[in-house]
Order: sequence, then C-alpha cells, then structure tokens
Amino acid sequence: MEDKEVQIRRIMLSLNRIDEIYYRWGRKVGIKENLLALLYALSDGGHYTQKQICEEWLIPKTTINTLIKECVRDGLIVLRHEPHSKEKLICLTEAGRQHSDEVLRTLKQAEARAYDETLKRCGAGITEVFEEFAARLQEACEDAAPGGSP
Repeated sequence: MEDKEVQIRRIMLSLNRIDEIYYRWGRKVGIKENLLALLYALSDGGHYTQKQICEEWLIPKTTINTLIKECVRDGLIVLRHEPHSKEKLICLTEAGRQHSDEVLRTLKQAEARAYDETLKRCGAGITEVFEEFAARLQEACEDAAPGGSP
C-alpha cells in the first residue's frame, strides 16, 4: 500500500479534479462557477441565508451579494425576511426553479451515473468515508499549532 502522504495527495488531486469538472460544466452551460454553486445549493428546495451559502459552498460574501442582486433582478430568486432575524432567506422563484432544473438536470444525471459506477467498484459507504475524512481533517487542522503539522 502507498504511504499515507501519497494517499492524501491523491485525495487532494481528485478533489481538485472534481472542482474542475464543475467549473467546466458551468462554462459549458454558459454560467459562472459561483452561480452554478448557488443554483445547486438552492436546488434541493430549501431556503438558506447568505451566510449559510457562503460557509457551506465557499462563495465569498461579496460574490454572493453580487450574484443575489443579479438573480433577484433576473427573477430567479426572492429574499424572504426571517422572523426575529435580520438575515434574509434566499428562495428560488418558479422561474428560478425552472432555470435551475434546466442547468442542473444533465449534470445531476452525470453525477448519478458516476456515483452508481463508483459504488459498483468501491462498495457502499463512499459518502460516509468522505464525510468522515472531512470531519477528521477539520478536527486535526483545528488542533494543529500554526506553522506545525496536523
């Protein structure tokens, strides 16, 4: 078996390849990478704050502000006031849902195909493995001293 450092490097390179695939998909369908991420984030029908989307999807605050203004202007999203909070919830409009479905349909089909093929080759539990590695890496990096190794 390869040493741990090589294995971790392979994981990093694979994650970079996945990021590149989504970047190229956005270009292929004619939208910005961060708009693709925003539409993807909202495609589950949930309503999220700007802060949640920034943190979960790693979109800078200034970028998400600009995207939201553009999407509101274009009729793709609305902002709803959350009671007892100054945060607004971002929600797809019907036009936004249709646009999101159009942009993401083929991508999600490709994801499902890739996922099914991966399960055939690697077995169940791949999602849990990624989640577990992410959690352990976050924990180790938070515990690591600045400038030291985790």
